[in-house]
Amino acid sequence: MSLDPAALLAAPRGRRLCLEVLLADGHRSEVQRAAWAVSWATRPFTDNRGSVIAIGGDASSLVEPEVSPAEAAAALRCVHPRTETAVLDCALAVAVDLATYWQPPPGEDVLAATDEVLAALGPVAEAVARAAATRWWSEPVEPAAQAQVFWESERAPKEPSPARLARWRRAMDAEEKQFATEYAGRDVSGVWWSTPPEDLPRSTRVREGGGPLGLTLVEDSFGWETGRVQPVRVPEGEVIEIDGPDAWARLCRRHPLVVTASRRYVWGMTTGREGAWVQPDWAAIATEAVGVHLTVAGYLTTAGRVVDLGDLGASVLAGWGADETFWFDAVEASGPEETWEVDLGGSDRRWRRTSD
Repeated sequence: MSLDPAALLAAPRGRRLCLEVLLADGHRSEVQRAAWAVSWATRPFTDNRGSVIAIGGDASSLVEPEVSPAEAAAALRCVHPRTETAVLDCALAVAVDLATYWQPPPGEDVLAATDEVLAALGPVAEAVARAAATRWWSEPVEPAAQAQVFWESERAPKEPSPARLARWRRAMDAEEKQFATEYAGRDVSGVWWSTPPEDLPRSTRVREGGGPLGLTLVEDSFGWETGRVQPVRVPEGEVIEIDGPDAWARLCRRHPLVVTASRRYVWGMTTGREGAWVQPDWAAIATEAVGVHLTVAGYLTTAGRVVDLGDLGASVLAGWGADETFWFDAVEASGPEETWEVDLGGSDRRWRRTSD
């Protein structure tokens, strides 16, 4: 399945990707003007605007520029989108890192969804979809080139996957019951992700000439500068592919797990929707496949958006990394563990291997 420009523009992470592509090269004067316009046009859509400090002058005399979405869109149209691999990789990493699902969407995401800016992003989505560098974004899991990433003291779990899945399912029931009783009707922030259990084995592909995508495509990262990479041999068998909102909806309908009480407040804030919420029951799905993989295209067109499920309600895909695979069976090390670190001398957080 090829990348669909319309699907990119229908989802918050896809729109943010297109915006970041336009703003990627800050050395160009037209990009600087567009970034200035976007920054000020975003402020009316931002809950926490921060403070403007005047150095060497009187801050009280400062009048903030009023820039409309139409004016921001006009500035963005003056920028010719670049679709080289480096630009797209950087824009993708930023779009993933700035995903949040436990609060109202960032002002830039709201601005990107306005009619004026959305129209300006149309040609960008077309260019991204045509780019040779994005062809692999729609590819299924690559079992021959997978690696896990561990941060700080994180280690691979030893408990068998079936036990972890059973424990996760009990915890989900207990959490939903707690929010439906103890926190009933209260705006209490809780769990916001809809992934399989986080202590299952997870991996991403290793790109030729670089490290695994799990080093760079991390939602709401903590700015880690070192990581441990473990190449792995993954289980043989069927891997479920999530390549867009329809695939996510099918999983939710096939094995629905009601999470209305626990997700009502957080998903309501990030989407503006009220009503019943559902996510896939991963313990049930684990009986049908060895893993589930989210393609990069699937991430960009699905993450953070409301996925309508008809009579069941709706769902949100949240907490995944692009190209990430959760494995329901054990993975095995296929090589020595490696240490990777960010090249602090660069401007694009490029990772390099420092040891085996």
